[in-house]
Amino acid sequence: MPDRQDLIARLRLVTGGNAPADAQPEPAVHPIRAEKFATPGTTAGLLPRDHLLQSIDPPGDIRLILIRAAAGFGKTTLLRQLRERCLANGQGVLWLTLDSADNDPRRLAAHLHAGLQALDGPSVADPLATPQALLQQLGRLQPGFTVVLDDFEVLDTPQALAFIQQLLAALAPGARLAIASRVNPELGLGRLRMQGQVLDIDTEALRLRPEQTRAYLRGRCQLPISDEQVTRLQDISEGWITGLFLATLSFNGRSAQADVIGSFSGSNQELAEYLTEDILARQSDEVRLFLLQTSILDRFCAPLCDALTQRRDSAGLIEQLLRANLFIQPTDPEQQWFRYHRLFSGFLRNALARQLPGHAEGLHRAASGWYLAHKHPAAAIEHLMRAGDIDQAAALLERHLDELVDAGRLRLMLRWLQQMPADALQGRPRLALTHAWLLVLDRRYRDAMQVVEGNPVSLETDTIRCLLLAFTDQPEAAVIAAQAQLARLSPSDNLQYGMVATPLAFCMITTGRYDDARKVLTDMARQAPQERSALVDGIAVYIESSLELTLGHRHAALARLEAASNVQAAVLEGRWVGAKATLDILHALVLYEGDELTQAWTMLNQIPQHALDLGGPDALIAHRVVLARIALQHGNREAWLRHLADLEQLGRRSGSLRILCAAWLERARVATLEGRLEVAAQALSSAELAGEWDRPDVLTFACDTDTPFIARQRLSIACGDCESAAAELRTRIEFSESRQQRRRTLKLRLLLAMALAGKGRQKLALDTLTPALRHASQEGFLRTFLEEGPALVKLLERWAVTYQASSSSLGIAPEFLADLLQRSGAQKEPAQGNESAQSDLQLTARELQVIRLLAAGHRNRAIAEQMHLSEHTVKTHLRNISAKLDAQGRTEAIAIARARGLLD
Repeated sequence: MPDRQDLIARLRLVTGGNAPADAQPEPAVHPIRAEKFATPGTTAGLLPRDHLLQSIDPPGDIRLILIRAAAGFGKTTLLRQLRERCLANGQGVLWLTLDSADNDPRRLAAHLHAGLQALDGPSVADPLATPQALLQQLGRLQPGFTVVLDDFEVLDTPQALAFIQQLLAALAPGARLAIASRVNPELGLGRLRMQGQVLDIDTEALRLRPEQTRAYLRGRCQLPISDEQVTRLQDISEGWITGLFLATLSFNGRSAQADVIGSFSGSNQELAEYLTEDILARQSDEVRLFLLQTSILDRFCAPLCDALTQRRDSAGLIEQLLRANLFIQPTDPEQQWFRYHRLFSGFLRNALARQLPGHAEGLHRAASGWYLAHKHPAAAIEHLMRAGDIDQAAALLERHLDELVDAGRLRLMLRWLQQMPADALQGRPRLALTHAWLLVLDRRYRDAMQVVEGNPVSLETDTIRCLLLAFTDQPEAAVIAAQAQLARLSPSDNLQYGMVATPLAFCMITTGRYDDARKVLTDMARQAPQERSALVDGIAVYIESSLELTLGHRHAALARLEAASNVQAAVLEGRWVGAKATLDILHALVLYEGDELTQAWTMLNQIPQHALDLGGPDALIAHRVVLARIALQHGNREAWLRHLADLEQLGRRSGSLRILCAAWLERARVATLEGRLEVAAQALSSAELAGEWDRPDVLTFACDTDTPFIARQRLSIACGDCESAAAELRTRIEFSESRQQRRRTLKLRLLLAMALAGKGRQKLALDTLTPALRHASQEGFLRTFLEEGPALVKLLERWAVTYQASSSSLGIAPEFLADLLQRSGAQKEPAQGNESAQSDLQLTARELQVIRLLAAGHRNRAIAEQMHLSEHTVKTHLRNISAKLDAQGRTEAIAIARARGLLD
């Protein structure tokens, strides 16, 4: 790598020299330059920054308004709008645009003095006005008067900055100084800040918010631009108004806006010219070289920069960049790691390639070595890939494969493997296995099979064949293949063993072989914890919990998932790794079944898109369908439609008929409940075309109670064909009970009761409801009732009239039925918009149990023991109870609950 002096010499050849050496010194007498008092342009047509102006008004105790940010963030625009606001309010304003000659306090004082005199009326300016005379003049300013100093960064001498400090101290009470600067001025503002006399407006405050970007592009620029394109430009520009403006220049004469937005980067000609002339050319040779060298880093710290640049003073240079607001920002609270603005970074990388060709590869190798030495293999591999050292990257990836899988870097690994040519993977069967596995998780089944067929038959290729059978809804074939494959694998190969064992257990559950599935999971658990993959462990919990839900053990499933969630919170520290997304989706589904809609909605919406991208069909179906149903319950039909459209597209892209079918089934369900029976029949027909997976002996948790068969019986009942529906349902209930499919059996019983009622056999219908209510009251199933609409509600009301008095003897908690009917009544008129429905404010069955135990005198620990919960979970329930009852404490919560009839 060339040394620093050589590089600087090469840069000088490209960028040119600095200021001319023959610059003449300022004269002793300073002529007054009138143009310095001119406000640049008008604010007409500019984006108003009302929220920032509101933070400035009223003046109050503020003596200094400090606006500091990099070039192009709208500092001068904000000052102009502040000036106009002050004038409109009858407050005096003096505007002065600074230049480097103002580092002489006498020149600066002369201009300020002249400006203040001019505001008082026509007079002859005094070019020899002393700083002392000016300070006296400032002390006589009226309250609300504002002195505006633009381009403040040009003041860099101790004398000039000391004079500004004196100016601040001399300001009359109520007067203020407003300055805009690219750098953080060294004015010693600690005391003023402690006294609340400084208003800081920094880069974060100046960034355009998404709604402002939308208003700017559509209003100011008159661009017919979609919300998606606005979001894309917001992400690219990071709220930098000049970046947005330069992007809009690229639209001129071009109709393919999506292509323009997709290609807009630091290499854009207008942007490059702006950054070269207004930013890079102003920097010293040392700073310019440092910026170019460190631009290859997505984020950086001082030691890493030292390793790249062969310096020892990177910490000082980073501090200098921060003071200069050179498009740099910290990425951690301790401010040890930093990054450049995306557009600035892209510009610097292009400049590096142009001015120092071939230098980037060596920098990437140096970065890789530093990251590897500091035990960050993912970053080390990434820089080797960018350096073009594919063989070394493949070797490093193979060495750290298990570690990266456990860290959840699946999407990143898939990108690397797709970028590696086939010959780089030759002789690396574990990488080929991982590549195909990741393609399966990404629902690219055909691509995964091509990888398998492109490699010799081996243990690894047979493992992928097992996975493909499981993920493409061929459970019986998957069980046969996976059992044979598992016998050939060593448990010490924890990644590959887990790849086979977990889908094997899942497919055994799907085909009703619950004990065999538990044995597979138990055998996996016998491995030492340090030898097991965290991802595989998470999937095992997911499978065990889905089995509990299938068996109708909602409380047991919830307990497992809450325990896993507590472990994740302690270990993962907010990172979406392992099986966290899949576990949270199942957790949300179990909460949804208990009608805990707000908690379920929050949990699902916290999952980032990248964590959803690599998931099986069941997780995707449950995620989209539950979100859709909650949206519809809250009156947001547009969101319901959007979620189902997304689900349908996922099914088409992946070729998964079950995902496609799930979207049509939900449309058919809602149309049936709404009485749009012709629409429901059409939707069901589409679902059945993709429903070849629907068999009574095959069950998956996401489609457990939503199958073409169930949808067909619901529609038949709505159409009045109750006789045939009842016969079909009886046969299917008998089969489901024999296979312990209790969650499905519960749904089938509800439909059978409705069919019997439709035939006029009311007594038999109510008797059919009894075991369903018993199971639901014991396990807290609520939504499965509420999903069936008014017809079932009427039947429940008749059951209550007939059997309410004897509900306890029938094994049904009286409060459960009351709660269910109350929620049914609240559901008849869904809330509009995105606010929570009234039903969300009712206590859940578990919360009712907690408040009753509390009223009986039990403490948290005793409640936790009786309910088999953690004390932390009990406290969470108590907080939710107090919020729902609007109670200020436990005693008040008990009193309100008793007054509402919630306590016996």
